[in-house]
Amino acid sequence: MPPTETQPLLSDRQNSEETSNRRSRWEANPYWLIAVVMAMSIARGMTMAIRVQVYNDIGCTALVLPRSQCAESPDVPARAARIQASITTVMSILSAIATGPWSRWGDLHGRNSVLMLTVLGALAMEIVFILVTRPNTMFSRNAEQFIMVGPVMDGLVGGLSAYNGVVHAYISDCTRHGSRARIFSTIQGLNFIGLAIGPWISGFILSLGDFSPYILFYASSLLLALLLAYIAFICPESLPAEARSKLEDRSSDSTTIFKHFRNLFSSLVAGLLSPISMLKPRHVTLPTYSGKDWNVTLAGGALFLYLISVAVYNIKYIYGRHVYQWSPTELGFYMSLLWITRAVNLLVILPIVIGYFKPKVRPGEELDRYAEVRFDQILAGASLAIDGTADALIAIAPSASQTMFVALSCMSSFTSGGNPILHSLAGACLHAAGYSSEVGPLFGALAVVAAVAHIISPWLFALTYSSTAATYPKAVFVLAAALLYTAVALLATIRSKSRMTTGAHLS
Repeated sequence: MPPTETQPLLSDRQNSEETSNRRSRWEANPYWLIAVVMAMSIARGMTMAIRVQVYNDIGCTALVLPRSQCAESPDVPARAARIQASITTVMSILSAIATGPWSRWGDLHGRNSVLMLTVLGALAMEIVFILVTRPNTMFSRNAEQFIMVGPVMDGLVGGLSAYNGVVHAYISDCTRHGSRARIFSTIQGLNFIGLAIGPWISGFILSLGDFSPYILFYASSLLLALLLAYIAFICPESLPAEARSKLEDRSSDSTTIFKHFRNLFSSLVAGLLSPISMLKPRHVTLPTYSGKDWNVTLAGGALFLYLISVAVYNIKYIYGRHVYQWSPTELGFYMSLLWITRAVNLLVILPIVIGYFKPKVRPGEELDRYAEVRFDQILAGASLAIDGTADALIAIAPSASQTMFVALSCMSSFTSGGNPILHSLAGACLHAAGYSSEVGPLFGALAVVAAVAHIISPWLFALTYSSTAATYPKAVFVLAAALLYTAVALLATIRSKSRMTTGAHLS
């Protein structure tokens, strides 16, 4: 177990000898993960744009159109949107199922084994893309079906969900209490930086010669293979063997992971219904009234609508590729710009705004719990309103204005703090209602809400786009704006203490 912040790491007698030994052997440390996080995010960033071209090529082949007609036909991006939605949905469902069992596997067999599995899943996805883009093969002739093998393989090992979970577990294994929030924030920032760097590396590779853009899948695969070697031979295991032995002794069956899969159906039902019950209205007793408080329910509903709206980003890539005829390199730069603006907002702008405007408490005074609710309510409402306005402006702006499309996309990205702010608001509402001890289960419920939203949203936007691509392709932006404005309306009905005394939201 990692030492506490007050516990001496070494006695004076042992200090010199132990320091010498530490220098001569590998030890788990969060800094070992810098290479892992950067390599994974760069590899993803390198091929995100070219994947859109693959979806379009597969759609063109499936529709049996001459290559010269693919760029103009609205049926091609519509088919591409459906392919992308199928991949995202399959991966989301399988990842939601597999993440728990693989996390348990990591507890018993070490974090590095799970890290390697998630990297192998990402590598399998890249290999599938390589196979379907090779001309005149059985894989390319049946690309629309075979491409689904990639998300199935990646999803069965947990995908990005299991990867993010094991990264956080690795950090927790080898850091002291009190230092993790800063490290988690740093890791998140590195992820955004890697995603933004990836398209620029792709552009550099393609500028070296007259290469097919599909060469980027080979480059990404090579990077992931090197990462596998790094984890296997260099990165130290964070969970000591003795800690794993204790966990294994407490396990009644060494095949726990298989038991998880056998009991999947009942676990899913319990896992969905039980956490979501945390979002039900709660009984509140205050000096001025006694009744039900709907604030947590409203915050959860707003989060659900917001997370569904986020799926419009995938359609933006297909829309920009079709309407503006962007090359994979140009699309990659567009994606990189959006990731940069998201990172700047999350790591710079949002902390400054929160630090400056967050309610302050004077020494000796206690902060009104509803002041926190009001602050998060205003911040979340403003963020989602700006996001919705950006999508609405895209819907009414001239389609030919490429500059305006990019600028409004960046405007939308600058409100990327919606997710953490809404989580903070839900927690503040729970605290204000007097149920602070249940904050852990609340965030578990919000994770279930996110999983459901991520399963629904790809198909909702894909079906909308595929149905309207020939007549009004901007309908997806109207849908996103409507979802966001509805979420803002829900947030507006959350009541502070002073306004709740009027009896609103009581029953």
